[in-house]
Amino acid sequence: MVYFVYNVLILKIWFLLKLSSLFSKTIRLEISKRNHSLKNLYKKVPKEHPVIWFHSASVGELDQAKALAQTIRRHRKNVFIIQSVFSSSVKESAFFDPLADAYFYLPFDLPFSYNKIFQLFRPKFLFIMAWDTWPNLLKKANQFGTKTYLCCASLSQQSSRKNPFVKLLTKSSFRYLSGIYPSHELMAKEFEGLVAEGTDFSVLGDTRFESVLNKLETGSPNPLFTEFVKRESDTIQKIKPIILGSTYPVCESYFLSYLANANDQNKYWIFPHKWEPKRMAEFQMKLIPYGTAGVFSEMKANAPLPQFLLFDLLGILAFAYQYGSFAYVGGAFHHRIHNTIEPAALGLALVTGPKVQNAPEALVMQELGGLFRTTNETEFITRFGELVQNQDQREKMGNTNRNFVVENRGASEKIYNRVFPYDKI
Repeated sequence: MVYFVYNVLILKIWFLLKLSSLFSKTIRLEISKRNHSLKNLYKKVPKEHPVIWFHSASVGELDQAKALAQTIRRHRKNVFIIQSVFSSSVKESAFFDPLADAYFYLPFDLPFSYNKIFQLFRPKFLFIMAWDTWPNLLKKANQFGTKTYLCCASLSQQSSRKNPFVKLLTKSSFRYLSGIYPSHELMAKEFEGLVAEGTDFSVLGDTRFESVLNKLETGSPNPLFTEFVKRESDTIQKIKPIILGSTYPVCESYFLSYLANANDQNKYWIFPHKWEPKRMAEFQMKLIPYGTAGVFSEMKANAPLPQFLLFDLLGILAFAYQYGSFAYVGGAFHHRIHNTIEPAALGLALVTGPKVQNAPEALVMQELGGLFRTTNETEFITRFGELVQNQDQREKMGNTNRNFVVENRGASEKIYNRVFPYDKI
């Protein structure tokens, strides 16, 4: 019955979207993009190789899928991997990653949307990362004999899946899952009452930790940053800058309020979420009453480091955290928190805003005591000030975060060993 009600609603929404597309170029392009990606997918049907399907909601979950795909490819070289994503925030440039043989945008979750995919590809496994469990996708996978696993599974206390109708729908669709593998013990308790009898349930960790650690250990930053660090190495080691990562206007306004209430002589490295020349020029001018302010790309070789250094180039932030004393991670006062694993992996205490419910790693860091979640300007100023003034607290929180990341390494192998020994492909 709950599936019937869901499908009535989803068909009505689809009809309204199609109708709206006649007047909205944005909706029209979105539908066209998904249809185009499916047409490309249908051209890539393998003749003999067994197929594994990964699905990810957005960029963070795509990183989780890549880590698991890499492990599976290491053990099973003959598999053909297809990778779907739901969010348009995943740019098509990401589709060139060689870890998957084909990429596409997931179609709208209609009862008949997936028929052709399953008929052509006959995937043996469907791995859904974190939380993006579309009811008709799970049901259709079950009808075609595909074993489906929810990996790095996460669910927050505030999740909409806790309200009565959605909870009933979630429970009904979860019965089609062969396994649910939460990212952490603290996440496992949120699945109480949703897991069907006979579904394999075990905490196996979050594969994204591997992606981040591999990136930090084998990747390299923008060459200009490498030259900068080499040139200023002695100074950087002494100053230990405080890092503000992925800032939005609201973050920047709260930071200015903190400066207005503090006699702070620390050095700051600030990484705006988007470099908007007008906004950043205004922000730079507002910083000047509190100290010198400069832009990274405009730095002269022999010039002294400003108190506030604004970074206007990409490919730096993840590698800059290793030089910091602690970090503010933006996004959580705007829409959703950005990557906390990178600074945590490098042993930094963290401060952020309230919107962390879609980031299980941030929720766990908060529970463990490595992250301060603040809900308004006053709390931000208080918590930020605590970390500025208390080195012991910074180090304790940073060590907690680093241990959390290191302990979670190896999730891909755990998932692989849990699923594949019982299946020959």
